[in-house]
Amino acid sequence: MKRRLCAMSTVILLILGCSENSKTANVDSSIKEGIQDTQIVASLTRQMSPLTCEASDGLSPYCGFKNPEDIVVSPDGEQLVISEMGEFMQDSPGKLVLFDLATSTRVELDVQWESDEERWGETTCPQPNIAAFSPHGIDLIKRTDGRFQLLVVNHGGREAVEFFELHMPDETWLARWKGCALPPEDPFINDVAGLNDGGFVVTQMWNKQMPFEEVAAKLIAGEKIGWVWHWDPATGFSRVPDSEEMMPNGIAVSPDNQFLFVNIYMGNKTIKLNRITGEKLGEFEVRQPDNVTLDQEGNLWVASHLHDPIQQTCTEIASGPCLLPFQIIKADSVTMKAEVFLQHDGAPMGYTTVAVSVGDSVFMGSAHGDRIVSVRR
Repeated sequence: MKRRLCAMSTVILLILGCSENSKTANVDSSIKEGIQDTQIVASLTRQMSPLTCEASDGLSPYCGFKNPEDIVVSPDGEQLVISEMGEFMQDSPGKLVLFDLATSTRVELDVQWESDEERWGETTCPQPNIAAFSPHGIDLIKRTDGRFQLLVVNHGGREAVEFFELHMPDETWLARWKGCALPPEDPFINDVAGLNDGGFVVTQMWNKQMPFEEVAAKLIAGEKIGWVWHWDPATGFSRVPDSEEMMPNGIAVSPDNQFLFVNIYMGNKTIKLNRITGEKLGEFEVRQPDNVTLDQEGNLWVASHLHDPIQQTCTEIASGPCLLPFQIIKADSVTMKAEVFLQHDGAPMGYTTVAVSVGDSVFMGSAHGDRIVSVRR
């Protein structure tokens, strides 16, 4: 099994290495410049060296995490809810944790798995294997009934979107499991965004039932083998029309639920879709975009990977952060005009997978490493 995972990971690296030549329309000059000027091959020694948890180049690190891949802001704005995922494609267990913004401390989020009679997902969806729970993409919305719904992509023993109610019975946020939804067949899902009616949209990168060599061949050939699923509480799963793309990754939805913003990792772009019709309404170029978030001012924040996936990986780093170079792209969600907010290569953290605007700061997480970082806006 381990050998198979290593082989699959190698194929993924070969696939991603082919993505650099993909081009899209409406290229923002500052982004293009940043891509061209980035030093691709960094020192292996630097990548392998553990780092202390000290600020550098305007980035302030907060350590003690394990692969803090995705981040949302708590309803009171005082904490971050963070998904600590297992290693990519290994589906190893992970955790949901909280980061207190006032004290800069990390604590595990108390998850209450005992479910009540009320279900927010599919009525027949069984409880997950709790010991194998492996969170990936997450999203938090306020439901029409005033309660807070936390959605979590779970790879632990199954591909599922888990529903939790985030509530505060005392002075601490708790998460109570409220159900789940299982996409058709056996997809590799990545990120999720909640809808006002209790439904959600979730990205599918490819289908696990397809032999991985075939997945690799199709992606290298430019075939669009991933798409966006829409789950409705009444009708279940259906594809968002015309959402087929090359490895859809991060996803966000506009407050009125009319528009989707989807990162196409292998297509090197972020696209804007009409949620109902699938009509493409805009896009901007961004290299290897991971997660996308939307702030209260209507800005998109996209984490972009700038490393060479063949020459540079995080797999050999046993402690500390991965220092692969990255950009954070800020874009107007209406016009889709984008600019480079941050370009970074080196300490105290790299391989950023998410950026979230909180007050006068932007917080960033990573799919590999022991820390998150913040930078002033």
